[in-house]
Amino acid sequence: MATLGQELKQQREARGKSLEEVSKTTNIAARFLHAIERDDYRELPGELYNRSFIRQLAKAIGYDEDRALQLYERQSGSSRIPTDEEVSRAPEALPPPRTGNALLLALTAMVVLVVVAGTSYAFPGWWNVFGSLLTSKSAPPPQTLPSQAPPPAETTPPAPAPPPPANELTLELRATGKCWTRLQLDDNKPEEFVLLPDDVRFYRAKEKIVLSLGALPAVSVTVNGRPLQLPSRDGITVRRAVITPDALETGLVGRLASAASLQ
Repeated sequence: MATLGQELKQQREARGKSLEEVSKTTNIAARFLHAIERDDYRELPGELYNRSFIRQLAKAIGYDEDRALQLYERQSGSSRIPTDEEVSRAPEALPPPRTGNALLLALTAMVVLVVVAGTSYAFPGWWNVFGSLLTSKSAPPPQTLPSQAPPPAETTPPAPAPPPPANELTLELRATGKCWTRLQLDDNKPEEFVLLPDDVRFYRAKEKIVLSLGALPAVSVTVNGRPLQLPSRDGITVRRAVITPDALETGLVGRLASAASLQ
């Protein structure tokens, strides 16, 4: 039985498309597409990206997207990500507390205290000598002012977001790193894509925007010129944050009831 990578490669070649052509269509690096065709998922950036890349590659070459994800889960041993409807019927669980890190931190603090106490007993006044050495090393060297300061370099400010029409929402996404994104404008069909570093995108909606992010720290979100703090359980992912005109007025962005996992 052929693997997922072999089937995708056969389908791509049957369509007469090169990896470079598919890369331009999907905005996915050719080396990641080549890794998928080799069934080498260790070269991919992570679970959310893996599924998104496989789905986009299958769509670009006319291969069944659901079958592609099923083969990926079977080969990689990855558990299936449930749909919005499935997750909405189950309670959302919080991650268990991490006690291992706290214990390690406490033991480290105890060792440091023992070392400091022993040093103080054996060598009284050691801290005064050590502090004087730090002060002498940290003192900045004398600075000489130039006779004439060079003119400041001219910088081009980033293009501002276009002003939104009355009763509309203008969404601005600025990425500093890679981020899987799922976006729904009003009642339109949701779309999935990957933001790349330095990407700047603008979207408009009349009533609401539903936004999911796989890497919140890598994206700056602004609506109608106002920076937004999106709700996140773990500080990394955003699950279907709902942005409305009322949310902008109150400064509180809500989530859909029984928020679903990212797809």
